[in-house]
Amino acid sequence: MSIWRLALKFVERDILFKKLIAVLTILAIASGVATFVSLRILSIGSRTAAMNIVQQVLPGEVVVYGQGLYDVSEDVLADIKRLPGVKDVTPAILVTGYVGRNAVFLLGVRPEDIGNVVSKFESGQAFTSLSGPYAIADIGLAKKLGLKVGDKVTVKPPYGTSFRQYEIIGIAEVTMKIEEIGAAGGYLILPLREAQNLLGRPGYVSMAVVKVEDGVDPNEVKSLISVVFPGSRVMLREEVIGIVFKVMSLIEGLLLSTTMVGLAVAVFGTTSTITSTVREHQREIAIMRAGGSSRRDIALIFMLEALVYGVAGGLLGIVFGIMGAQVGIEIVASYGFLNPPLILEPQSLLLSFALASILSVLSSIYPVWRATSIRPVEVLKSE
Repeated sequence: MSIWRLALKFVERDILFKKLIAVLTILAIASGVATFVSLRILSIGSRTAAMNIVQQVLPGEVVVYGQGLYDVSEDVLADIKRLPGVKDVTPAILVTGYVGRNAVFLLGVRPEDIGNVVSKFESGQAFTSLSGPYAIADIGLAKKLGLKVGDKVTVKPPYGTSFRQYEIIGIAEVTMKIEEIGAAGGYLILPLREAQNLLGRPGYVSMAVVKVEDGVDPNEVKSLISVVFPGSRVMLREEVIGIVFKVMSLIEGLLLSTTMVGLAVAVFGTTSTITSTVREHQREIAIMRAGGSSRRDIALIFMLEALVYGVAGGLLGIVFGIMGAQVGIEIVASYGFLNPPLILEPQSLLLSFALASILSVLSSIYPVWRATSIRPVEVLKSE
């Protein structure tokens, strides 16, 4: 009988005679792998969702802010639009306000920019002028307040005691927003001039999103804007995404520590199981060594058993990890922060499987050393 067949016989017998211990060992490995897989899938989905949100919020490559809440002059925006490489400039006002006693976010835009901030209309239509007592309600806000086309709402700015009344002419899905902010109150879109008059800041906006022409480096446009508007804060869309990713990386690092604890438990569990197996098979090991088996043959038996646990735990962990990721995505989406897609990255799944297999084999090194150190004469003599 070859050593490989003998090793497989040993493994089969151990698993059959110690079903509970074998199952617990496999589950310990699977739990560590499942945590890693779930967090990895959730991380990839969250990053993808965050990138999509930033691209929706900023329909351009460069963003221009003033030093305050709404102090970007439209005269400056006209100068920016004339810069080489600039394709379009979208001015906007984004501030908090109140509809009755409900906190909302007021978004003021030009009629020609509605397509940049609204993906579809559920009912009604867009406004066609820069001013007028009209408003478009976000679908979430409309459901929360029970609004429909034709209703009138009283809007109060963030500061002061003045208020104005607007007629709802459309219910739409707003894309130029951050999901968690939208979930908190909802969005009300006003004509740009109406938003400026409501705030008492005619001729000024909160920000401007600059779209560059194809083939033009956004960094060059950013530098030119800084020269034309030296008091502004100018950021690239990629820089905004980078800031979001840095925050997410910090959270992922904290969660990764939980994964490490799970993998450590799996390693100790496998080591304990293989150590127990070596202790139980001291007589067989002594007989094999007396019969001419090498240390390598003995090591192969127990390392193969650890590998079986690792392979089984790895496969089961991947299945549990995907299921856990689906639950995690539903939880995150239910809070309205993000809506991460379920993205299965083959490299991550293979890494998880390889990690389970390698760690299981490595965790058997100490028990294997004990097994290969057994002296046949001492063991058989004690028998």
